[in-house]
Amino acid sequence: MASLLYTYRSCVKALPQLPDSMKHSQADLYLETYQVLDLEMSRLREIQRWQASAASKLAADMQRFSRPERLVNGPTVTHFWSMLKLLDVLLQLDHLKNAKASIPNDFSWYKRTFTQVSTQWQDTDTMREELDDLQIFLSTRWAILLNLHAEMFRTNTVEDILQVLIVFCVESLELDFALLFPERHTLLRVLPVLVVLATSSEKESESLYKRVKINRLLNIFKNDPVIPAFPDLHLSPAAMLKELSSYFQNFSSQIRLLTLPAPHEIPPRELQDYQRHYLILNHMGTIRAEHDDFSIRFASAMNQMITLKSSDGADNDWSRDIKGNMYDTVVEGFQLLSRWTGRIWEQCAWKFSRPCKEPPISDSQQDSATFFDYEKVVRWNYTAEERRALLELIGYIKSIGLMMQHCDTLVSEALWETIHMEVQDFVQDKLDTMLRTTFRKKKDLSRILSDMRTLSADWMANTSKADPEQHSLHQETEEMRQSTFYPRPVAPTAAQV
Repeated sequence: MASLLYTYRSCVKALPQLPDSMKHSQADLYLETYQVLDLEMSRLREIQRWQASAASKLAADMQRFSRPERLVNGPTVTHFWSMLKLLDVLLQLDHLKNAKASIPNDFSWYKRTFTQVSTQWQDTDTMREELDDLQIFLSTRWAILLNLHAEMFRTNTVEDILQVLIVFCVESLELDFALLFPERHTLLRVLPVLVVLATSSEKESESLYKRVKINRLLNIFKNDPVIPAFPDLHLSPAAMLKELSSYFQNFSSQIRLLTLPAPHEIPPRELQDYQRHYLILNHMGTIRAEHDDFSIRFASAMNQMITLKSSDGADNDWSRDIKGNMYDTVVEGFQLLSRWTGRIWEQCAWKFSRPCKEPPISDSQQDSATFFDYEKVVRWNYTAEERRALLELIGYIKSIGLMMQHCDTLVSEALWETIHMEVQDFVQDKLDTMLRTTFRKKKDLSRILSDMRTLSADWMANTSKADPEQHSLHQETEEMRQSTFYPRPVAPTAAQV
């Protein structure tokens, strides 16, 4: 849905205009224009229906966990991410709808042609109602978030789960829990919206700021004043908070949040600090060192894997160490690629938020000194050193990515074996200890742990002779409790994860 809106281009500019000598064919032109625009408007209607369904689903999920007594069985981290990612999609749709000036222009032409061609049709009342609904949806800024707010507070309040989500976002950002850059950007995009939605009343806003100090929110918004959304579209938490305050009156009293500077309002003395953070040129020394160090360690890990493959009867502990080291190296490689890609996205967002004011004019451009806005943020907004740094970083991303891709078939089994070993060690050994301590005291937690063990345990790989059901109930020594597993290159299923 978001890609459909992002790639939307105006159809009206491509439509032909009839000269005065062909005015007699005006009716045919209206009909053909209507048919062309109706195809595009049908896609916008699909987006309208989908966002309504998604908002209803998200509101229902939040209401499931809107009471403290319901938090025993969830929400889990998976629940958190599913709700946050759906909210992020709705936010991006709303932002794209607001940013695309061509959509209202096309719709006005569509409505005009519909008025002309529908005079010959019968029973157009339903079509007119759909047209009016679509017009309200397209012309209202933040219509999707307003609809989500109405759905969330239709039956009962959801401030409890909203505050839990805000705490999760803040802690994940402060402690750097997000492993990949899209996850971090998702948290940064949805956090301002969650704060606005959570302050539905003065009482609830006070409750929120008792759980999350406002200084923590201010620090997050100040550290990332520009957030990438699409390659040439960005979001600003400060601008979002200011604009949404006019739609959510209870939030308009949060003066400290509303006085955050937008990207174009950043004072000159703070501007240098942000440029040091966003511009890739200032991080190339660290990036080169990371690239060289990882390339050496990855090659060393690959040589150990090749040696292990060629040796017969290798020691189990040695084999496990080599495969575990390979697993850690691959994970680090993915994190490096993600972090470097995130730097490119963030630099692009920063450049788009601060276009150059006066592009340099060379002798060959004296005759045409008119520049498009796009040129001011792309063509003339990068120095030669910044372009070289950008190309060098893209080269590093490609080289590391190709190096990891080429060894895919060689290390895949080792990675699955390591994942299988870690999962089984957790569910068969560590959960066993937890069940011993929680079995009589907290039956709800004991049931959850037992279900986790039933779903995820691979007893066929366990070399222990004890019955697995009785194994968790008897009081053995620590040596007897420790299980050993056969290495099995088996990926965990989605339910097990």
